[in-house]
Amino acid sequence: MDPRISRLSTSRVNETEEIPTPVESLEAATLAASDTLGSAKSGSSGSYQGHKVQESTRSKAAPPGALSTTKKFWGSVLETTQSVLRALGLNIVALAFNPIRNFSGRGFSERTKIAIRKNRKIALLRSLVHVVPVGVALYEIILNWNTYYVGSTTYNLAVYQFLAKVHELTIQASVAAVVFSFVRSKLALGEGVPFGALFSGLQVGQVSYLWSMEFWGSVRSEHLSVWRKLELLFIVSLSVFLAATCGPSSAILLVPRLELWPAGSTHIWINATSDELWPSRFSGSTVPTTCSRAQEHSLSSNCPSSEWQTIRDYLSMSKQILADKYVDMYHVIESPHDIQLKGKGSTRSLVLGSLSMNGTSGAGCTTQQVAVADALTSTGALWFVSLNNVTAKSGHGASLADQSDALHTVQRDNYQPFSAAFCAQDSIQDILDVNPVAFPYIPTANQSNLINTNITYHSESGLTAVASGISYPGLTRRQILETPGPISDYRLRWVELPEDLFNGSSIGAVILLPREDSNSSQNILLCNLAAGWGTVTLQMHTISGGAGVVSSQTSLNDRPIQANKNPQGEYAQDPTGEEEGHYFVYDYPSYPQRPINVTQAWADYLNPFVPASNTSVFNILMRETLSPASKHIPVTGILTSLMTNGLARSAFTSELQGSVKTFPGPDGSPYLDGNYWLSGKGDAFTVDADESKDWVKLKVESYLQGYAYNTYNTPPRIAIAILTIYCLFAIGHILYAGITGISSTCWDSIAEVTAMAVNSTPTSTLRNTCAGIMELHIFKLPVRILTFRDLEGEGEHLELVFGVVDEKQATGRHLIQTNQTYGTMPASYKTENHLKTL
Repeated sequence: MDPRISRLSTSRVNETEEIPTPVESLEAATLAASDTLGSAKSGSSGSYQGHKVQESTRSKAAPPGALSTTKKFWGSVLETTQSVLRALGLNIVALAFNPIRNFSGRGFSERTKIAIRKNRKIALLRSLVHVVPVGVALYEIILNWNTYYVGSTTYNLAVYQFLAKVHELTIQASVAAVVFSFVRSKLALGEGVPFGALFSGLQVGQVSYLWSMEFWGSVRSEHLSVWRKLELLFIVSLSVFLAATCGPSSAILLVPRLELWPAGSTHIWINATSDELWPSRFSGSTVPTTCSRAQEHSLSSNCPSSEWQTIRDYLSMSKQILADKYVDMYHVIESPHDIQLKGKGSTRSLVLGSLSMNGTSGAGCTTQQVAVADALTSTGALWFVSLNNVTAKSGHGASLADQSDALHTVQRDNYQPFSAAFCAQDSIQDILDVNPVAFPYIPTANQSNLINTNITYHSESGLTAVASGISYPGLTRRQILETPGPISDYRLRWVELPEDLFNGSSIGAVILLPREDSNSSQNILLCNLAAGWGTVTLQMHTISGGAGVVSSQTSLNDRPIQANKNPQGEYAQDPTGEEEGHYFVYDYPSYPQRPINVTQAWADYLNPFVPASNTSVFNILMRETLSPASKHIPVTGILTSLMTNGLARSAFTSELQGSVKTFPGPDGSPYLDGNYWLSGKGDAFTVDADESKDWVKLKVESYLQGYAYNTYNTPPRIAIAILTIYCLFAIGHILYAGITGISSTCWDSIAEVTAMAVNSTPTSTLRNTCAGIMELHIFKLPVRILTFRDLEGEGEHLELVFGVVDEKQATGRHLIQTNQTYGTMPASYKTENHLKTL
């Protein structure tokens, strides 16, 4: 390659000189190109002299000061505008200013330019590339930090995603501008940068640059001091990190999130002691004697058998879900997930699940304690009313009453009853049958050392099986046959089981199946029931102020349930243990934690007489639910449903206590203090300290569902941290530009760097690199941009110089000076090419 072609020489003209300006130099070059070809040196000189002659001629021809003032004005407008557009990456828009250049006498040819400018005003104008991304980032940070509630609906989320992507692109351009500024300052005004860092500004959007040869060659360059290496490593690594993570961070903060947001908490009080609300022993003395008779249709009451009709309807519906032919074919019936029972002011969920033991199936059941469910429902209703009195700060979003859902929870110190039952088939031959009575062993409730016999029974598949049992000498078969009631009915006899023999059991039950008078043998079912209080998290949804069903989730092994900022997720697990209630959690003493003992007198109230039907509740349930289509539904489901429903009605008359905090309204009437409630700073209810010292105290936490911006979860906090780092990064560059006044828009594209490289003197250090670079040491080489004087000595152009160059010893090479133009071609070069053309 000809060295004369490898250099782009530039005339060095001071901006402060009287005639030439950055744009006018282009005109001078254009006029010189049209001159008569002379000698190389005189031609070059003529370009300047001709420029002065032309300028002098025009000055004489124009009115005094008119043309020069116009040209200076439009020239200033052109320079400033194009600098700003170039800094914003809008070079293409600058083409629209060509007519202005023509009007100002500048022409359309490539002109000489200032490489490094020192002007605070222009430097700050060129920093406008940071304004939009930094402004949007700060807006997103403030929006989420201060919390803004959008409401139950929002705009199309795709619009937010699109805007986040646009913001990401502006951030990447901003970050690249900082890297370009750093590289340019080291190239032109400093000691240079390693060759591998020359295009780092164009690669900040590529994470792979961090493990490229260019990057590692740069940070391992022997020509950089340790401090300079750390500086380069920090700026480039941080830039790549920000370019990669600011986009997702912006999307996290810009797109409103539909979740359940914390909306206040308060303690509540129920006028009952812990022993009254969750007793360990149930006796008949606590039940009104009127509960021995049940009505066909009645409201929910404190009778243990109350709402037995709801259980009947549930079990009756279960047998009708599948037609008989499918039941006979697949031997399975899927039932609804839960039974909705009523309290005094709440709707509760009674969940019926199945248990399996040694090939036979049992049942488990649980539901919420009535008084606690009523108190939670009342609290949710008062909370919703208080939302109408929330006076949120201006600009913090829509009314909190505009919500798609709300959730109220009791997460700690709350219990609900769990029960489990297993039954084994047996037969009494006659009144003289003296075989011992044995109840089945419950592995999850009884201790294994209590097993003292085996029970032979027929499983549901028709096969004979043997199960472990516990013999009970306190009951004879003769006593079982003497159970009151018609022999054509299903008769139920409750049996108190002694703790020494049945540790973990609550009560036993003997079921006499219907038989004919002529049949002397009696088929029976011997059932063992266990019950206990287990810790749960209660939760209730309110939609538009309407109370939903109170449900619960278990906390196994008394494991504390961690408060979740997004309670839409699971706390621990469903009371059934598995989805759709196919299995049930009962593993005493781990869970439930507090066992329950039931007396026969109390259990008799679970099976009252129904005068309208002239039979017992149990007989109705068995006859209406055990049909050929439902023969696979175990009787244990009926027993556990009745048991759990009765246990949950303890302290039925207890209720929510206390006065809600209020503030005087405009008309003097008291209004619920929604601001105080939602702040969570204290309790919304006030009670007398002496009166409430023995009451049960629970904490209710409320959440509302809607679109909102806040920092309650980890992702937005991380996003805020990332965008904050970016803002500091960009604002630091703005301060640097404003303080030093140093700015430039050169060499921020591959084309511009390539043009300068083509017109630079070749170097032997890049030997054999035309077909690629495979050696790391090439990228370690320092590279600088220095001025190079033309052969005629009239001007200077810029060249890329590789290797360590002492500019004091290098002939004709100097550091770039600020506010000076570079870029005119050397006269000898122009002359030679003109001759070739001719």
